[in-house]
Amino acid sequence: MNKSFKSALFNQNNDFYEAMKGDSDSEKEARFNVYRNNVFVSLIDSLADIFPVTQTIVGEDFFRAMAREFIQLNPPISPIISDYGDNFTDFIRHFEPAKSVSFLGDLAALEFSLLTLTNAQENKTLEREDVVAAFNNISDPANLYLTLSPTTQILVAPFAIGSIYLAHKNSKSCSLTDIRIEESELLLLSKSHLFAEVHIVSRADAVFIKHLMQGKAFGEAIPDDNDFDPGSSLAKLIDWRLLTKISEAGA
Repeated sequence: MNKSFKSALFNQNNDFYEAMKGDSDSEKEARFNVYRNNVFVSLIDSLADIFPVTQTIVGEDFFRAMAREFIQLNPPISPIISDYGDNFTDFIRHFEPAKSVSFLGDLAALEFSLLTLTNAQENKTLEREDVVAAFNNISDPANLYLTLSPTTQILVAPFAIGSIYLAHKNSKSCSLTDIRIEESELLLLSKSHLFAEVHIVSRADAVFIKHLMQGKAFGEAIPDDNDFDPGSSLAKLIDWRLLTKISEAGA
């Protein structure tokens, strides 16, 4: 994009009007303002598509006003709008009118992480029958190594953003009545088929999954927690389609 044109578009610099055709400066300004508004509306709509839950929380009017100020101060430097969304999460965290919604920046960051995972490469995962066969064909399952999809992430969230996101996803509205917003959550993020998913996990499950990601064998990965149920945790990994390979030591 021409630098002077971009400056006029986002900084309302009128110097570019001299290069435009028109009978008067007022006519040029009117024509250019229509174009400028269309560009802003398009960018705001794109951000709203990336951050639907964030918009639901603060309301459409507030979100669009916040997005417009972000665009004004941070013109896009890449044609890839998802790259632009990354900067928006940082802007929200420092946007004074949004400071009263303490979790908003973290919620936006979660939405952007899910978008990034959705765009990540698809990985073939094991079917339930494959996992059952692997465990049945070994004398001691503790020696098995479970490889997780490379898109798997464990996120320590300072607020209950997973609950907020899932409440919106499951009901298309976002009631915070039954959510303890100030409580931190452990979230598992991963791409399943075409889209990314988020799951709220216990501390023991998070430790178990992290150990598997570090390359520990099944038995060694089990956390020192009397309440931990390895069978239940394994079932979750299967249901969430996170396992890509099961092998024995040295295999």
